[in-house]
Amino acid sequence: MIVLEVILTPIFLRARIAHMINFQRSIVGVATDHLGPSAMPVALGGGGGPPGHSLLIPETRTEAIVVVVAWLAVWTVLGAWRMATRDA
Repeated sequence: MIVLEVILTPIFLRARIAHMINFQRSIVGVATDHLGPSAMPVALGGGGGPPGHSLLIPETRTEAIVVVVAWLAVWTVLGAWRMATRDA
């Protein structure tokens, strides 16, 4: 998780890789940066860019919310499954 949040998220946040754009949008760190105010600095990347021109990959607020909710749901279900199937 440290590698994902500290190294990969800032790279995927700014780089526009055409064939990986949907993968980039599915990263929770990218989604949470889209939910913050646009004038706030983004993770490890300085300012958010000039007013009206974001340097982030394009993503709507709805997509960002769906990504965050999906990450929470998937990891909660996996944790519950692991607890239910553990050896006692």
